[in-house]
Amino acid sequence: MLKISKLKIINYKLFQNVIIEMNDTMNIFVGENDSGKTTILEALSMVLTGKIGGSNIANRVNLDWFNTNVRKGFIEAIKAGNTPALPTIEIEAYFSAPDKDEISTKVYKGTNNSLHEDTEGVKVEILFDTQYSTVYKQLLSDGKIKDIPIEYYKVNFRSFAIPEYYAQTTAKKVACIDTTKRDYGPVLSRFVSGSINEYLTEEDMTELRHAYRANRHEFTDNQAVKRLNEKLQQSHSFDGKVITLNLRESGIDEWKGDMSISLDGIPLENSGLGTQNMFKSEIFLLQNSDVDILIIEEPENNLSYANMSVLISKLSESKEKQLFISTHSSFVANKLGLQYLHLVANNGIIPFKMLSQDTYDYFLKLPGYNTLRILLANHAILVEGPADELIVQRAYIDNYGKQPIEAGIDVVTVDSLAFQRYCELSSLIKKPITIVTDNDGNVQKVKERYKKYGELVTLCVESDNSLNTLEPSVLAVNLDNFEEFKAIVYYGKDIESRDIESIKNFMLGNKTEWSMRVLTSKKRIKYPTYILEAIGIADKHRSDVDE
Repeated sequence: MLKISKLKIINYKLFQNVIIEMNDTMNIFVGENDSGKTTILEALSMVLTGKIGGSNIANRVNLDWFNTNVRKGFIEAIKAGNTPALPTIEIEAYFSAPDKDEISTKVYKGTNNSLHEDTEGVKVEILFDTQYSTVYKQLLSDGKIKDIPIEYYKVNFRSFAIPEYYAQTTAKKVACIDTTKRDYGPVLSRFVSGSINEYLTEEDMTELRHAYRANRHEFTDNQAVKRLNEKLQQSHSFDGKVITLNLRESGIDEWKGDMSISLDGIPLENSGLGTQNMFKSEIFLLQNSDVDILIIEEPENNLSYANMSVLISKLSESKEKQLFISTHSSFVANKLGLQYLHLVANNGIIPFKMLSQDTYDYFLKLPGYNTLRILLANHAILVEGPADELIVQRAYIDNYGKQPIEAGIDVVTVDSLAFQRYCELSSLIKKPITIVTDNDGNVQKVKERYKKYGELVTLCVESDNSLNTLEPSVLAVNLDNFEEFKAIVYYGKDIESRDIESIKNFMLGNKTEWSMRVLTSKKRIKYPTYILEAIGIADKHRSDVDE
């Protein structure tokens, strides 16, 4: 059975030189948009099948495939009058062969790889074709080379054993599906063709061929068609020849191509995209039951919660296959297993299991599906309770005119004891986060706790030790407009008799209630400095990411 132990990508798109260690059963790639998830799946398809998007890669090579830094370096060297090395794209798939079946592995085993390992594997190279060396040197001398000359490049497919074409043999073991696209023609065509061949006898098909041609003849003999041709002949001719309109001649089995699929009488193409994706994904899995490797992009696309659960269950049943999945969904990642997760960020890939054992175990046991929110947001603000979350949300709305999530800023409620778990995750993927927390009466002690995470973690905390939680901090900055503030947070009939201390006690005893009233109020309150600092840092980081 064909399985990938690691994938090496050199100079392809975002990845200048990365090695991805793979799990034997399932590999889930999670990251922001444009982080490189699709690039990884493309690289797998290219090296294993020789194709990208269903087309031979030799016909698709373009300059945008080259890593931006590599391409920029080449262009700058040319402008400076130097003769830089011609960049090469290399993708290598290293196989694991637990059974060491000599018959199936010997054609792949060798040291023809960049790591010089004596192992099984295959590689694809997109490189300069040396037969054009003379032409290239002349163009270079004439100053006509401005960019990587891909018109003089070629594509080589090799095994690690010998430089021979392999993609036709490995491609048979691989199946790819992209639910982000509507084009499932091959999947559905195989389903229609397979159903016809399985359930109809040759006599049945002969009868259908006859019926199909009879319908075509009936159409051609229809009086409306005859009237059409009579009028056409009265007004048009060509070189003395009579012009008529007829159905074009068809092959004997053309009827198969005219058949479509309906669900409860509704043509599949008229069904919702979620239903289409669910049906086509299920057919895809059935059709590829005998492959070793499944590559699936965003299985959650257009699926409801229930259908997503069904599809995930079916994917989980594919235990004999090695799965490679890209997703934006924390739900998908949690359901399939965080132990299979690869975090794609900052032009690199980090296995989730690289976290410390305690933190790794914490996230495995964490209820709900918030695990990956830090990774998927442009910036995350961690708070320690629902009241903090609501106040931070409203502070952002008042200052920037929209909800934080609309700017890619996720405000995440986290048990304060778990803050450091998320800090470790932030450090692993090198992604800055902001923490908003109480000072618990000792600001310095809280600051010391997070100092080891450096600039990746920004701590925003009330500086006055006497204001030990959110409630007294918010109340303190609103004392100069206390009556108006009191009317926002307190709806009791005895509001006139309520003083500062009793309002503070009410807020402490009704955290979610008072903060929800602030969130929904038409009037604004004032916010503590540390909360304004937190939303300012988050917005600046979000702006930097967008740029």
